[in-house]
Parts: sequence; structure tokens; C-alpha cells
Amino acid sequence: MSGANASPVGRSHQDMSGANASPIGRSHQGMSGANASPAGRSHQQMSNFTEEAILLPVPSEPARPDTGAKPGKLCFGLLLLFVMFLYAIPAQLFPALAAFHPAQIIAVSALVLLVIEKMTLHQSFVLIWPEGYLLLAFVSAAVLSTFSAFWPLRAYEAGVDLLRILLAYLLIVNTVVTEKRLRAVLMAMIVGGLFPAVGTLNGYLHGDLVEGRAHWIGIFGNSNELAYILVMLVPLAAVLSGQARFSLRVLFWAAIALYVAAVYLTLSRGALIGLVGVMILLAIRQRGLILKLAMGVLLLGGLAFTAANWTRSDGASNQGYTFQQRIATIKAGWAMFSAHPLLGVGIDCAIVAFPLYAPDAFKAKGALVIHNTIVQALSETGVLGFVPFALLIACGLYHARQVGRSDGLSPSGRRMAVGLEVSLWGAMICGLSGGFLLSWFPYLVVGLIASTRQIAGAVSNE
Repeated sequence: MSGANASPVGRSHQDMSGANASPIGRSHQGMSGANASPAGRSHQQMSNFTEEAILLPVPSEPARPDTGAKPGKLCFGLLLLFVMFLYAIPAQLFPALAAFHPAQIIAVSALVLLVIEKMTLHQSFVLIWPEGYLLLAFVSAAVLSTFSAFWPLRAYEAGVDLLRILLAYLLIVNTVVTEKRLRAVLMAMIVGGLFPAVGTLNGYLHGDLVEGRAHWIGIFGNSNELAYILVMLVPLAAVLSGQARFSLRVLFWAAIALYVAAVYLTLSRGALIGLVGVMILLAIRQRGLILKLAMGVLLLGGLAFTAANWTRSDGASNQGYTFQQRIATIKAGWAMFSAHPLLGVGIDCAIVAFPLYAPDAFKAKGALVIHNTIVQALSETGVLGFVPFALLIACGLYHARQVGRSDGLSPSGRRMAVGLEVSLWGAMICGLSGGFLLSWFPYLVVGLIASTRQIAGAVSNE
């Protein structure tokens, strides 16, 4: 392409590849000769124009409207609103909204937008190995258990709820793809958690108590479940406070104070143990001797205050009886698993089967829930459900610990990973004295841990 008859494209390429390439016009003039004729100069000007046109960033196909980015932003915004609604439960707070199912509408809208985004960008859905596949296996086992359940309709409704949890997990791992978005979700959880915390305190001040225990509404009407959910939020607020400016740090610690006060007023022994475990883990994970000492002082002070003032109104004898009830439910759960080792008695059906498998002293005491999440998984879904559930939690804890040390995250990202790990530990400690197999919040934390691994580059998007 160096001859006299070289095309404009070739001359353009030759001019650009030289070490000391001059402007295109001068380069072409040097190639054509100094005494070029008028016709040559005219041809040269046309060539220059052609070369400059070639160098312009002209798209290879007609421009399309940017429809890919907008669904992603809107989809993530709907996810944040959905997370807040899980805590605020507006349909329970304002009964007039119950007919519209606002949380479900938001979740479905977010999923539809996610599907549109994936189709527009020709992308596949992310599930994340192994957490996503373990959750899928557990939900599948729970759905299978409905066919042999003691109460098929009850099991079916619980299976549908688990399918919703699976879709929420899918929404999280496909939209929470940056540290900024991860921080926004944690903020939504912290802000949302203020609704049950403040509602519980307000109910206590107005004397709305059940056996002397504070509670709220909806799923938070169960004091034990309310307390354990708030325990999970304490480490999330603590880790975000460490990377915030002073004014926000004060707000985070005010939120922690509200959570702890609400947990205290529920008089939930299991949640109190979980809160102590969370504070110990946070003290261990804090960097710097001063912070460790501060967390230790807060822990010891809280334990001393609780020991001096924390009593339940049901009396010492009745407290002993409630402990016996918990042991009886665990024994009944083991009996259910022994009789139905493959798929259990059906998801959420342990309470139905309890009178048949309870110890003799409790057979006539009515139906009781299994007060241990591990035994609940065994009794309701059998080995086919328990194995993926146990591996899901174990992998979540392990990977949160690993990604918290990863170089793929910023220091603030690693702190958020630590907060997620401690939050999941809090749920599992509380789960030793409560049946929270169908609770949404541990699965949401596992989804955020999987997203954190994705952000750190620890997994491939396959």
C-alpha cells in the first residue's frame, strides 16, 4: 500500500503507524510529492477528508436507545424498597393496604424489570455456586415434602413462601454487584429495622405486653422472632458506623441502642444469648486494642445490667416448665425425623405432628413448634432438606470469613463482609432455641454474602 495507487484507507494506516507521524494532510502531501499538480492537490484534499472521516468514531450499526441501564437502576431501587417493607410491613401497619399486597407488587415489579434487563443485554441470570444451588436444592426438598406432609395445604403455603425467598435471593445476587449497592442494601435493612424496634418500644410504653413481654405486629408479634431479627441488625449497623462520618456514626449507634433496648424488653433468652455472641464476635474482629476494650466493657456492662434487672413475669416454676417444653419439642422433632428420615413430616408441619410424637407428658398439652432450627429442618424436610440447608449456612459463614480477608474488596467492603458473617452467626445462635427455618432474613444475608463474593471476584458469573 506504499505505491502511488494506494487507497486513502491504506495511506491513513501508513501515516498513523509511523513513529513521528505528522498531521494527516502533511503526511499525505509528503507521500504525494511537493510539486503536485492542481488535480493532485484536489485529490489530496479529498483524501484528507476521507481519512478524517474514517478516523471518526462512527458506530457500526444504528444507535439504539439505552434501555439496558435504566431497568438495572430501577430494579435495584425496588429491591431496596422491598427490603425495607420486609421490616416495616406496611400492609400490617396500615390495614387498608393489605388488599394491594404492596411488598409482593414491588417484588414482582423488580423481577419483571430484571428479566427485561437480562433479555435486553443478552445476559444470563447469576445464581452463584454453591450458595445458590444449595438454596435451590433445599427449596426443592421442601416442595417435595408437601406431597407426603401431615397437612398438605399448610406445607404448600410454606413451600410457596420458600419459592419467594429463592426469587428474592436471585434478585439480590443479580442486582447487588458493587460495594456501593451492598452498602445501600445494608442501610435499607438498618432503617427498616427501626420500624419494629420503635414499634416495640412504643407498645411497651403503652402497656401492650403478652405475659410481660414486648412485641409488635405481624411476624414481629412473636417476641422471640422479633428479638432474633433485631440481633441480626446489630453487627450490620456496627460495621457501617466504623466507616461513616461522625454525625452518621451517632445515628448508627442510636439505632443499635434502639435494637438492644427492644431485644431486652422482649425477654427472649435465646436472643439475649445471640446478642452476647454477636458482641463477642464484634469485639474479636475489631482492629485496635482500644476498640476491643470498648466492646468488652459494653458487653460486661450489658451483662451486669441484665443480671440485675432482667426477669420474666411467668415465675421461676413456670420458667422451668417452658424449658421442659423446649426440650420436649426437640425430642418430638427427633422422633419425627426417625419416623420420616427422607422428607420429614412436611415443611411447616412439625407443629401439626407434635401431638403424635411428643413425650407422654406433653401429648395432651396441645401443638408446639420446634424450638431449634436444626431439629426443625430435620423433622420437616428430612435428610434431603437438612443437608443442603446445613451446607448453605456453613458455606455462607465460611465464604463471608474468606471474603472478609480478600484483596478484591476495599477496607470498607471487607468490614461489611465481617458484619454479614457476624449477623449470620447471630441468627444461628438464636436458632438454637427457636425455629426460624421459614424466616426470610438469614437467607437474605446469605444472598448478600454471595453478592460480596461476586463483587470481590471470588466467583465467576456463570
